[in-house]
Amino acid sequence: MDKRYWIGLLIFLLTATTNVSVAQFSLGGGVSTFHGINLPVNRIGGNIFLEVPRTPENTLFVRAAYMLPVKNVSETSVSGKPGVTPSLADADLIAKTSYFAVDGGTRYYLFNQYDIGFAVFAGGHIKGILSSYSADYRMDSQYDIKDYETADYPPQPLTGINPQYSLLFAFGGTIGVKYQLPIRGALMFDMGLEVITRLYDPYAILGNDISPLSVSFNLGYRFDWY
Repeated sequence: MDKRYWIGLLIFLLTATTNVSVAQFSLGGGVSTFHGINLPVNRIGGNIFLEVPRTPENTLFVRAAYMLPVKNVSETSVSGKPGVTPSLADADLIAKTSYFAVDGGTRYYLFNQYDIGFAVFAGGHIKGILSSYSADYRMDSQYDIKDYETADYPPQPLTGINPQYSLLFAFGGTIGVKYQLPIRGALMFDMGLEVITRLYDPYAILGNDISPLSVSFNLGYRFDWY
């Protein structure tokens, strides 16, 4: 039984490898921006993607994007621990949020094919977003930051705060253009509009740092393997 299992597994791996080696696919990367509707938080970063044609006009598309963290500085009041004076002091709160997303969907090419000339493409996608919230406090040098804690209840220390993660889900549509270069590969530009909901969001990143209705722009180069 074990021998048959390993033989079957080997045949499957050889078949899968053979299919991948002869299949047409594309790998690419570029720059991305992410913007919230009615939210003044704009992100910029990069992306890498895989595109696999199913027909000359229809492809499967998967992309991963990472945006540089966004910081927001605000002034807040903190409380001194028992016996510390003054009992209240001002501090700067530096809140930082990160963004990493993986999206995938189908693209339909219009006016031309996936790997020929100029074409317009459109399609739908779903996306998973992993975002983190971290906070850092700064106080005037006359205060010892270890003597103070947050003014809310229960109070939290001002140092050694671990990032809190949120998991969000989005779905939307994409429209873009593609120009096949004389050498192998293509230049790509697309715009996506998506609706975002929360799956797990303890620090309410959605609505404060990521808008429930957002738009993204992606510019990149795609290299085609045949």
